[in-house]
Amino acid sequence: MKNLWYVALFALALFTGCAVEDEPAEPQLAGGVWSLESANVQASGTAVIPGTQNSVPVSITGNGEDYDMTVVFGEDPNTVMAEGEFVFFVEVSVAGIPFADQRFPVQGTETFAGTWEINNDQLVMVDTDNDVFEMEILEFTENRLRVSGMPNVMDFSEFDMSGVTPGEATAEFVLVRQ
Repeated sequence: MKNLWYVALFALALFTGCAVEDEPAEPQLAGGVWSLESANVQASGTAVIPGTQNSVPVSITGNGEDYDMTVVFGEDPNTVMAEGEFVFFVEVSVAGIPFADQRFPVQGTETFAGTWEINNDQLVMVDTDNDVFEMEILEFTENRLRVSGMPNVMDFSEFDMSGVTPGEATAEFVLVRQ
Protein backbone atom coordinates (compact mmCIF):
# COMPACT_ATOMS: atom_id res chain seq x y z
CA MET A 1 0.00 0.00 0.00
CA LYS A 2 2.87 2.31 0.84
CA ASN A 3 4.36 1.65 -2.64
CA LEU A 4 1.04 2.54 -4.27
CA TRP A 5 1.08 5.82 -2.35
CA TYR A 6 4.58 6.66 -3.73
CA VAL A 7 3.48 5.80 -7.27
CA ALA A 8 0.46 8.09 -6.91
CA LEU A 9 2.63 10.95 -5.63
CA PHE A 10 5.14 10.38 -8.43
CA ALA A 11 2.36 10.43 -11.03
CA LEU A 12 0.91 13.62 -9.51
CA ALA A 13 4.33 15.31 -9.56
CA LEU A 14 4.88 14.18 -13.12
CA PHE A 15 1.57 15.59 -14.37
CA THR A 16 1.86 18.90 -12.51
CA GLY A 17 5.52 19.39 -13.45
CA CYS A 18 4.95 18.94 -17.18
CA ALA A 19 3.01 21.91 -18.36
CA VAL A 20 1.33 21.50 -21.72
CA GLU A 21 2.24 24.38 -24.00
CA ASP A 22 -0.72 26.02 -25.63
CA GLU A 23 -0.44 26.21 -29.39
CA PRO A 24 -0.60 29.79 -30.63
CA ALA A 25 -4.02 30.78 -31.86
CA GLU A 26 -4.52 30.88 -35.61
CA PRO A 27 -4.59 34.45 -36.93
CA GLN A 28 -8.08 35.69 -37.68
CA LEU A 29 -8.86 37.63 -40.82
CA ALA A 30 -12.46 38.50 -40.00
CA GLY A 31 -13.69 41.03 -37.52
CA GLY A 32 -11.15 43.66 -38.38
CA VAL A 33 -10.27 46.60 -40.52
CA TRP A 34 -7.06 46.24 -42.49
CA SER A 35 -5.14 49.11 -44.12
CA LEU A 36 -3.40 48.71 -47.44
CA GLU A 37 0.32 49.19 -46.78
CA SER A 38 1.70 48.35 -50.21
CA ALA A 39 0.60 47.24 -53.67
CA ASN A 40 2.94 46.21 -56.48
CA VAL A 41 2.42 44.75 -59.94
CA GLN A 42 4.99 43.25 -62.29
CA ALA A 43 3.93 42.45 -65.83
CA SER A 44 5.25 41.75 -69.25
CA GLY A 45 3.72 42.96 -72.45
CA THR A 46 4.37 44.35 -75.89
CA ALA A 47 4.65 47.80 -77.41
CA VAL A 48 4.17 48.72 -81.04
CA ILE A 49 7.11 50.62 -82.52
CA PRO A 50 5.66 53.96 -83.70
CA GLY A 51 5.25 54.15 -87.47
CA THR A 52 5.53 50.35 -87.91
CA GLN A 53 3.52 47.19 -87.43
CA ASN A 54 6.35 45.68 -85.33
CA SER A 55 6.10 45.14 -81.60
CA VAL A 56 8.80 44.66 -78.95
CA PRO A 57 8.62 43.08 -75.49
CA VAL A 58 8.24 45.49 -72.58
CA SER A 59 8.45 45.36 -68.80
CA ILE A 60 5.64 46.93 -66.80
CA THR A 61 6.08 47.86 -63.13
CA GLY A 62 3.35 49.33 -60.96
CA ASN A 63 3.89 50.65 -57.44
CA GLY A 64 1.21 51.99 -55.15
CA GLU A 65 1.34 55.50 -53.72
CA ASP A 66 -0.82 57.75 -51.53
CA TYR A 67 -2.49 54.87 -49.67
CA ASP A 68 -5.84 55.71 -48.12
CA MET A 69 -7.56 52.35 -48.51
CA THR A 70 -8.98 49.94 -45.98
CA VAL A 71 -10.33 46.44 -46.42
CA VAL A 72 -13.01 45.17 -44.05
CA PHE A 73 -13.28 41.39 -43.66
CA GLY A 74 -16.62 40.47 -42.11
CA GLU A 75 -17.68 37.15 -40.68
CA ASP A 76 -20.85 35.10 -40.76
CA PRO A 77 -21.16 35.60 -43.74
CA ASN A 78 -17.56 36.16 -44.82
CA THR A 79 -17.90 39.49 -46.60
CA VAL A 80 -15.10 41.73 -47.86
CA MET A 81 -15.30 45.39 -48.84
CA ALA A 82 -12.51 47.70 -50.00
CA GLU A 83 -13.01 51.37 -49.14
CA GLY A 84 -10.95 54.45 -49.97
CA GLU A 85 -8.34 54.80 -52.67
CA PHE A 86 -4.70 54.77 -53.67
CA VAL A 87 -2.71 55.64 -56.78
CA PHE A 88 -0.81 53.21 -59.00
CA PHE A 89 2.31 54.64 -60.63
CA VAL A 90 2.96 52.46 -63.69
CA GLU A 91 6.21 52.53 -65.64
CA VAL A 92 6.89 50.79 -68.95
CA SER A 93 10.43 50.12 -70.13
CA VAL A 94 11.94 48.50 -73.22
CA ALA A 95 15.29 46.78 -72.59
CA GLY A 96 15.64 48.78 -69.37
CA ILE A 97 15.03 52.11 -71.12
CA PRO A 98 11.99 54.07 -69.84
CA PHE A 99 9.28 54.17 -72.48
CA ALA A 100 6.23 55.62 -70.72
CA ASP A 101 4.67 56.14 -67.30
CA GLN A 102 1.24 56.94 -65.96
CA ARG A 103 -0.49 57.44 -62.61
CA PHE A 104 -4.05 56.29 -62.17
CA PRO A 105 -6.32 56.19 -59.12
CA VAL A 106 -7.78 52.96 -57.75
CA GLN A 107 -11.12 53.38 -55.98
CA GLY A 108 -11.90 50.78 -53.30
CA THR A 109 -15.66 50.58 -53.65
CA GLU A 110 -15.35 50.39 -57.43
CA THR A 111 -12.61 47.78 -57.11
CA PHE A 112 -13.90 45.14 -54.74
CA ALA A 113 -16.90 44.01 -52.72
CA GLY A 114 -17.88 40.39 -52.24
CA THR A 115 -17.14 37.32 -50.12
CA TRP A 116 -13.96 35.60 -48.96
CA GLU A 117 -12.64 32.29 -47.65
CA ILE A 118 -9.25 30.81 -46.84
CA ASN A 119 -8.68 27.50 -48.61
CA ASN A 120 -5.31 25.65 -48.64
CA ASP A 121 -3.10 28.74 -48.11
CA GLN A 122 -5.16 30.69 -50.63
CA LEU A 123 -7.31 33.74 -49.98
CA VAL A 124 -10.22 33.18 -52.36
CA MET A 125 -12.51 36.15 -52.97
CA VAL A 126 -15.61 36.30 -55.15
CA ASP A 127 -16.90 39.74 -56.15
CA THR A 128 -20.49 40.75 -56.78
CA ASP A 129 -20.13 39.82 -60.48
CA ASN A 130 -19.06 36.27 -59.41
CA ASP A 131 -15.48 36.86 -60.61
CA VAL A 132 -13.09 34.70 -58.55
CA PHE A 133 -9.76 36.07 -57.28
CA GLU A 134 -7.27 33.61 -55.80
CA MET A 135 -4.31 35.04 -53.90
CA GLU A 136 -1.53 32.92 -52.38
CA ILE A 137 -1.00 33.76 -48.72
CA LEU A 138 2.71 34.56 -48.35
CA GLU A 139 2.52 35.83 -44.77
CA PHE A 140 -0.36 35.81 -42.29
CA THR A 141 0.01 36.94 -38.70
CA GLU A 142 -2.40 38.53 -36.29
CA ASN A 143 -1.61 41.99 -37.67
CA ARG A 144 -0.16 41.47 -41.18
CA LEU A 145 -1.38 39.82 -44.38
CA ARG A 146 0.78 39.56 -47.52
CA VAL A 147 -0.76 37.95 -50.59
CA SER A 148 0.29 37.43 -54.19
CA GLY A 149 -1.67 36.51 -57.27
CA MET A 150 -2.01 36.77 -61.01
CA PRO A 151 -4.51 39.49 -61.90
CA ASN A 152 -6.43 39.29 -65.13
CA VAL A 153 -4.80 41.74 -67.54
CA MET A 154 -8.28 42.71 -68.67
CA ASP A 155 -8.51 44.43 -65.27
CA PHE A 156 -6.04 47.02 -66.59
CA SER A 157 -8.81 48.83 -68.48
CA GLU A 158 -7.61 52.19 -67.10
CA PHE A 159 -4.12 51.40 -68.36
CA ASP A 160 -4.04 53.58 -71.46
CA MET A 161 -0.55 53.95 -72.92
CA SER A 162 -0.69 54.20 -76.68
CA GLY A 163 0.63 51.04 -78.31
CA VAL A 164 1.32 49.14 -75.06
CA THR A 165 -0.53 45.88 -74.40
CA PRO A 166 -0.08 44.23 -70.98
CA GLY A 167 0.49 40.46 -70.82
CA GLU A 168 0.89 38.10 -67.87
CA ALA A 169 1.11 39.87 -64.50
CA THR A 170 1.74 39.17 -60.83
CA ALA A 171 0.56 41.39 -58.01
CA GLU A 172 1.45 41.56 -54.33
CA PHE A 173 -0.50 43.33 -51.60
CA VAL A 174 0.34 43.91 -47.94
CA LEU A 175 -2.42 44.69 -45.46
CA VAL A 176 -1.94 45.59 -41.78
CA ARG A 177 -4.64 45.37 -39.12
CA GLN A 178 -5.70 48.73 -37.71
